[in-house]
Amino acid sequence: MAWPAPEDYYEAIQNPKFAFADKELQQGHPELTSYGLPRPISGNFASVYRMQCGQRDWAVKCFLREFKDQQQRYEAIDEHLARVQLPYTVGCTFLHQGIKVRGQWYPILKMEWVKGQPLNVYIEKHLASPDTLLSLASRWVQMVKALRQASVAHGDLQHGNVLVVQGDLRLVDYDGMYVPALSGKASHEIGHPHYQHPRRTESDFGPDLDNFSAWVIYMSLIALTVDPRLWQQFGGDESLLFRKQDFERPQDSRIIHALDISPDERIRSASAFFKSFLDLGLQQTPSLDGQIRLPLPPPKGLSVPGSSWLDDHLESRRPAAPTEHLPEDPVGGGQDSSSSGDPSWILDFLAPDIGAEAKVAFQNSALPERLILATSTIAALLLTFATSTLGVGMALPVLALPILLAAMVNAIFWVRRYRSEPGVADLASLTSELRMISDEIDARVRDIEAVDQQKTHHMNRYAGERARIAKAQKAVEANEKEAKDASQRALRVVLSSTNRRRQVLRRQEAEALQKIQGEIGVKVADLSRRIDALTQTEVSELVNTLRAQQEQYMTTYLRRFTVEDASVLTIGPVLKWRLMWAGFRTAADIDVHRVQSVQGIGWSRAASLGAWRASIESMARSGMPKSLSRTTTAFIQAKYRTQRRALEDERDREQQRQSVAETSVRSQCRSSLAWLEREEIAARTKTAGEIDEIRARYAQQYRSFQDYLLKLAADSAPRLREIDGMIAEARKELFRLRWEREKLRRQLKVFEEIRFRKYVKRVFFGSGAT
Repeated sequence: MAWPAPEDYYEAIQNPKFAFADKELQQGHPELTSYGLPRPISGNFASVYRMQCGQRDWAVKCFLREFKDQQQRYEAIDEHLARVQLPYTVGCTFLHQGIKVRGQWYPILKMEWVKGQPLNVYIEKHLASPDTLLSLASRWVQMVKALRQASVAHGDLQHGNVLVVQGDLRLVDYDGMYVPALSGKASHEIGHPHYQHPRRTESDFGPDLDNFSAWVIYMSLIALTVDPRLWQQFGGDESLLFRKQDFERPQDSRIIHALDISPDERIRSASAFFKSFLDLGLQQTPSLDGQIRLPLPPPKGLSVPGSSWLDDHLESRRPAAPTEHLPEDPVGGGQDSSSSGDPSWILDFLAPDIGAEAKVAFQNSALPERLILATSTIAALLLTFATSTLGVGMALPVLALPILLAAMVNAIFWVRRYRSEPGVADLASLTSELRMISDEIDARVRDIEAVDQQKTHHMNRYAGERARIAKAQKAVEANEKEAKDASQRALRVVLSSTNRRRQVLRRQEAEALQKIQGEIGVKVADLSRRIDALTQTEVSELVNTLRAQQEQYMTTYLRRFTVEDASVLTIGPVLKWRLMWAGFRTAADIDVHRVQSVQGIGWSRAASLGAWRASIESMARSGMPKSLSRTTTAFIQAKYRTQRRALEDERDREQQRQSVAETSVRSQCRSSLAWLEREEIAARTKTAGEIDEIRARYAQQYRSFQDYLLKLAADSAPRLREIDGMIAEARKELFRLRWEREKLRRQLKVFEEIRFRKYVKRVFFGSGAT
């Protein structure tokens, strides 16, 4: 059964009463264009129409292709959504007998029509309002969390399937939705490529299906919240900010590069955070559900609850360092954010820099440093002056020695004093740890590159072997083809020869038959014509004899009626006398044209005389003979019978002779053709046997190639799985390290005010120096 095309649905939807089985839809009217025609919303897999049914509007989804378990999937989705009652979904009903097209019923999906703005349109309209976008990001996290708690994955989160209705989020298009009842099945689609994980396949179908696409949309929202100008550079074109190629090759991505070099630290941090996901598989991508627990070193004296969705990715290996002077971590420490269900935890990750009141400041007084600096400087200057005065002619290095000694004393004293600051030890510890993690990240990157090279080498070697086998197989195929072609060529030679001989036989047969026809057939035809002519002569004589007898009877009958006795009006005795004097004595003598030559007989009187004669003829016809007598007929037939029989006998003899001659020619030709047919069958049979033997001979070589490739694949698979596992683990560890590095960088901002350069400025210029 051919599935309807969009134009078929377009035609059927114009008559709702006849097209739909659903009573409510039968009473509805499709939304129309300015031309008064239904307005379709067309996609790759369905056409959607808005049906206005009184106080309610429905979306009617007409499918453009069929899936075997389509009804089962939608019934499971409908049942689960009805049970969990999420505020983000719309009611939908799968109608197996939905719409009639060309006399056949097809299923439809009846969904509540939602009046809202697509996500990309809403974002573009509110680019100038960061608070609105920030609020939208918060609601987005709430929605993702609610979906996950309800064990629902939409399967195709993208701008076209997310509507903003009076500030709230609603989801449409549930073709790829996952609910627990569908566990174990595959997906019929893989979603919009600009929002999905680059390695997603149809086998990826479970509760983690939305993890990556949820992050893509969330990252776009927070990036636009901080820098709306990104929309002008990268927005639109079937995406928000990111595209498929950005996920596949992040090193070449313009948007990721723009985020990396952004002057805003929050965007740079977000980019580093998001890029770490690209190293993970789809199922390893953490969920955007508000359950994050960062297992980084907590503030000193603070405890951190166990991790949730990052347990497998961020297992901390570092012991808690003393952080006596660290402020509370705005993301990783403090109160459990999930306890209240407030998704602002993730917004805190990109919060503005920590305020001055939360940063670590110098605790020790700078007075000792200044006293030592002043004392040593004065002493050095006095000593230098005295030396230069008393020791005239002394070398310049000797004169500078007191100043150098003073500088060394100050440097040693300052370093000791700086290291005695309460927060410097923590700063040094975190800086050292950051350096170690950065080194470890570089090492992990090198490890991944090395393993990738191993994989590439292994794959190249595998591909090289396959190419070698493919080349060898092509050579074998060429040899097989050549052998088959040679056999076929030999067959074609035989067939060509038999065909030529067959044509010669057909031509010889035609020529022989034509010769027989020219010699005997012409004579047979001449005899047939003579017989036909004799028969025609006989018939003509019979007809003429009968006609003569009838004419004689008519003349005799007319002579019995005289003009003198005729009773014709306007013909009196005088005219009768004139007629008889002119030779018109009986009815047989009357001729309408000739009697007008008699004086007094005009056209009218001649017509009357003609009518008189016609009446007599009419009376005569009743007694006129209708056929010849038997005697006369027999006489005439006997006259021609002997002659006809002689001609017919001669014709039969010639026809018999022609038939015998033609049969002989055809028999000889059939015999020769049958011999050619047997020769051709033998040649075909021989060729078929040769080709079967060739196939069998080369099939053994093909099997050896196939067996070798199967063995090669079997031998390579464990190593590839091992390498892939190594890469996955390395990427997992790399993700953890990058996460920790970003957290350390944020924590180091707490110590910006107690770095050594700040300490030196403080000694020279006071505590307010910058």
